[in-house]
Amino acid sequence: MKSQMKLRQTGKILQKFLNALQKQLCDHLDQQSKHMLWELEQLKPASYEKITASKCPTCSYLEYALSNIPKDLAPLDVLAKTIANQVVWHEASRGVPDLFKGGYAFAEVIGKQGLMQSDSIRLGLFLQKPDIDYPLHAHDADELYLILSGNASWQIEDLEFRVGPGSIVHHHTSEAHATFTDELPIFAVWIWTGMINGRYWFSSHSEKDCPPDY
Repeated sequence: MKSQMKLRQTGKILQKFLNALQKQLCDHLDQQSKHMLWELEQLKPASYEKITASKCPTCSYLEYALSNIPKDLAPLDVLAKTIANQVVWHEASRGVPDLFKGGYAFAEVIGKQGLMQSDSIRLGLFLQKPDIDYPLHAHDADELYLILSGNASWQIEDLEFRVGPGSIVHHHTSEAHATFTDELPIFAVWIWTGMINGRYWFSSHSEKDCPPDY
């Protein structure tokens, strides 16, 4: 009985989180990114998965990152804190230490290992440690980031720019991109649509597949 009540409560929080995320994206997405919002809107309330939350080494920066989500992103500031402590965090290196030694963690909120199952969309949280160069990489899936806290330098192909809380970044399929943090961690929501089970590769060795190492 208690476990069912807890699952229902998790479902309510997740729905509030998704509603707040949709509103934030609806207010700020450009036309090229509208299909990502459409995919998110197609999610129907479903049964929620019972998972055992866990953290990984990079999560030593999680509380700091969560506490620095600005109030003007409310209610995502409060909801993200709750969700972040109910998911499984994975330390990521993509299994290729010769190409990337690691320095970020991710968690699925919606997906094969998330609180809700979906075959058409993956949605989760992302945390990158300070002073980390996450080098140019690409994947078959379309990807969107909503930055919730921290600042970083970003690169998409030859375009370089800065991001901070409230920034939305869209990577089209096979578009090379990179993230460089300064002295602070960066925390974000990420969404994958399209070919979510497709390839992932580092630009320096595009012939080598690098699936998630979990």
